[in-house]
Amino acid sequence: MSIQDVYDGAQLMCRTLRMLDCAQLTVQVSEDMAEYAEIIRNERPEQPLGAPFDLFQSLRNNKAFWITARDLKGTLVHTQALRLLDLGEQTLADHLRRNFRDYPPAGLPIDFENSAYNPGPGARRITGRALYHGEFWIKEDSSFRGRGIVDILSRFAFLSATMHWQPDYLWGLMARHNARRGLAEGVGYMHSDPFAVSWKVADRNQPIVGNLVWLAMDDLRYIAHVPLDEASAA
Repeated sequence: MSIQDVYDGAQLMCRTLRMLDCAQLTVQVSEDMAEYAEIIRNERPEQPLGAPFDLFQSLRNNKAFWITARDLKGTLVHTQALRLLDLGEQTLADHLRRNFRDYPPAGLPIDFENSAYNPGPGARRITGRALYHGEFWIKEDSSFRGRGIVDILSRFAFLSATMHWQPDYLWGLMARHNARRGLAEGVGYMHSDPFAVSWKVADRNQPIVGNLVWLAMDDLRYIAHVPLDEASAA
């Protein structure tokens, strides 16, 4: 990361924090995954902690951090988390062929034997330091929905991850119906491998189909410089 990148990142982070303050949101960032698990257990019971961020199942040899946002009353209204995978020369497609079952939708009885991963061109390209982005949640009855807050919170997460870990790529799995409704673009993803995963849910006829959404480092730099008022209005 160049000195110009560091300077630009600091300026953009200051702007983003001012926007969050104007939205009357207080954010917390931490690497303490045990604390995060406690927050989720007590304050987000409708969506349990996802397997990729389970301290005991998946994070023994990986780095991760989480972000929460609270309103003026101190109520939890938003979460997201990121986890660093050092793939080296291995591609994300290779990693997911063996390990896609480690990234299931939370809180559902997944039939892993009848679920499948389909590697796309993006996953075959992704190597090196790849950040998995998950746990993205906004409280259903939150007054912040539909006010461009998704763009601001995502920008905050992307800038934090870039300044902290300098990743080569950032990726996630998103239900296809959400991606098609514009959530992928709202979060800031510029690329998508459609039909990347198919999750068979016990006692359901139709599987949950997911896209692999991703950004490269040059995409992150580009997205970070798009004015947030324009991104929110698009």
